[in-house]
Amino acid sequence: MPLYLAGSIVASRDQPYGDDDPQVTYASEISDLTHLTEEALQDPGLADVPTNYVDLLGALLSFQGVEIWGEQLDGLNNEEYEVPCPSCSAENFIAFGEYGFFSTTDSMYMEPSTTARQVPLRPQTPAALDGLAQTLYSRALADGQPDIARKFTYVFGNAQCAECDAVFSVEKAIVAQWG
Repeated sequence: MPLYLAGSIVASRDQPYGDDDPQVTYASEISDLTHLTEEALQDPGLADVPTNYVDLLGALLSFQGVEIWGEQLDGLNNEEYEVPCPSCSAENFIAFGEYGFFSTTDSMYMEPSTTARQVPLRPQTPAALDGLAQTLYSRALADGQPDIARKFTYVFGNAQCAECDAVFSVEKAIVAQWG
């Protein structure tokens, strides 16, 4: 969909137009794209499929100038983020979906034969969400996407490193990884 591509271009750090801020240089065009994305998010033919919804929401965040999340929200579709532990630097797979809700250092955690340690995630309670987390959670619920809303409680919650047991913010680890 063209809106996904436009969102990726706007969010990209590798901008072809130099140091100019695209939010300023192309304010009118981005305003139009924001409006079109809002319309698409309300179109059942486009937004009823959760992966489409996440992609559209990511594009909207890009158009709104929300750094990192415009490009990285698609981890919700993959049902995982791979981030280093802030304490020991071990790569942790933060899984939240079909295979469970846990952190592990085993990239093959989805295999039934895995014996890797899986540490349960610590989701944020909806009442404790604030800022962007609260906005995304509330928006997903209002748009009829309760499964996506639930995933936000994990993405904006905490994980325990499967290597060193340090507890860390998943959100901060994602931002540090791609910021």
